[in-house]
Amino acid sequence: MRYRNIAVLVLTALIILCGVLLGSSIMASGRSTASKDHPSYKYYTSIQIEKGDTLWSIADTYMTSEYDSIQDYIREIKELNHLGPDDIHAGQYLTIPYYSGEFLE
Repeated sequence: MRYRNIAVLVLTALIILCGVLLGSSIMASGRSTASKDHPSYKYYTSIQIEKGDTLWSIADTYMTSEYDSIQDYIREIKELNHLGPDDIHAGQYLTIPYYSGEFLE
């Protein structure tokens, strides 16, 4: 009787685990389908640095949800503009990436 209870418990746990894995797989599939329904396009624009601007404040203004973190966005700005650590000055122009759901020609 005891082994039967343990077997039922293990079987129940496996069924729950399979349900959770299947559910998360379905959710991930739904997200990728939704993004295909509404594609986003990557663009670049040029901005002029104003006094008091920082890479963080620029990222806070221009970053879109396609980036995982503000640090990733700042890293891309630095790479695009060949910048060292926080090496920006008022009057300087920077190339800034952004995404839009609108296709621009």
